[in-house]
Amino acid sequence: MVLGESKQHTCVTVDVMTDFVGRAQSFVDVRYPQAIAAFLGGSAASGEATESSDLDILVVLPDRWTSVGFVETTECDGQIVEAFVYGLEALQSWMAKGRRDARPVLDRLVAGGVSLETGEVGRSIAAISREALRAGPAPIDQEELNRRRYSLSAVTDDLVDALDPAIRRVLMAAAWKEAAELALLSNSGWLGTGKWLVRELRAHGDPFELASLAADEPADEQVLVKVCQAVLESVGGYLQIGFTRGVKPNDL
Repeated sequence: MVLGESKQHTCVTVDVMTDFVGRAQSFVDVRYPQAIAAFLGGSAASGEATESSDLDILVVLPDRWTSVGFVETTECDGQIVEAFVYGLEALQSWMAKGRRDARPVLDRLVAGGVSLETGEVGRSIAAISREALRAGPAPIDQEELNRRRYSLSAVTDDLVDALDPAIRRVLMAAAWKEAAELALLSNSGWLGTGKWLVRELRAHGDPFELASLAADEPADEQVLVKVCQAVLESVGGYLQIGFTRGVKPNDL
C-alpha cells in the first residue's frame, strides 16, 4: 500500500481491552505497514491507562517521506488514537524544537514508550531521546528569566488585588502555572502541559510543594501567593518597575 492511498481501514480487534500494546501494534500494522520504527507512549505505555485512555503512537516513515510530519487524531476499534507520524528528517526537526522549547513531547513518548518495531532505527531514536531527557534543557537565559519573573510578579499582584471570585479563580490557576514553570526552568527541569507539568514538578522534588498545593481542596489563595513569592525570591526577586521589553534606544 502507498502512503496517502485512499482506502478503508479496520484494525484487528484485541480480545482484552487493556492489551494496549497489542492494539497499538495492530494499528501500526494496518494503517502504516511502511513504518521503520514505531512507539506506543503515554499512559498506555506507563501502566496508568484506563479503559477510556487514548493511544499515543509515534510512527516513523522511511526515506520516501523523510520530510513528512503530521499528527492525526483517529480511532482504532472504537478507541481514540493520537498518531504522530513523521519521516526521519521531520522527526529530528520537531524533536529539536521540543528540546529548545523545553517541552520534549516526542522524546518523552519515545523514551518512556514501548517499541512496536524491532530494528536499529528505533533503537537509535530511543537512545538519543533518553540521553536528551537525561541531560535536561539548556539553561534559561537572563532575558527569558527576567520575562518570567515579571510575568509571575504581575499575576501575583493581580491575585492579591482581585475581589471578584471568578477572576481570583482564574488568576490562581495562572499564577500556579507561572510559578511551576519558573521553578522548573530555573532548576534545569523540563516543562509540560497539564498532567506533565505536575509530573515534572514531582520528578524534580517539588521544593516549593506546588504539586501538593494543586491538590488542595479548597485552594488556599494566601498560601499560593506566598509560594509565588518564594519562587520569585529564588530567582532574583520580584520584578516590575524597571523591566523593559525590547530594546530601548540610549537617546530615549
